[in-house]
Amino acid sequence: MGHALALPLLDFLAYKAGCAYLSDLPRATGWQRARLMRALENIPADAASLHDWNDALDYLTQASPASTTQEARARLMAALSNPVNTGSYKRRTEAMK
Repeated sequence: MGHALALPLLDFLAYKAGCAYLSDLPRATGWQRARLMRALENIPADAASLHDWNDALDYLTQASPASTTQEARARLMAALSNPVNTGSYKRRTEAMK
């Protein structure tokens, strides 16, 4: 891991998104989502372990695990660029059914 983060990936993302609590991260909207995407763009795939990337992928999008850090990062960024794919949106819409 050449560019290790000082915090666990999810904690780092919550901090960068301006979320007071980690539990706020899946509900990030507007400027928080923009900050989250900017942070992800600047985090190399090797800055966190595959386990940490997959935790973020699961926590934020409920997606299945990736097999590489590069894949997990790319899938996380793709899902978060579309709010319909995020976990909190899925949970809200499923609860309405």
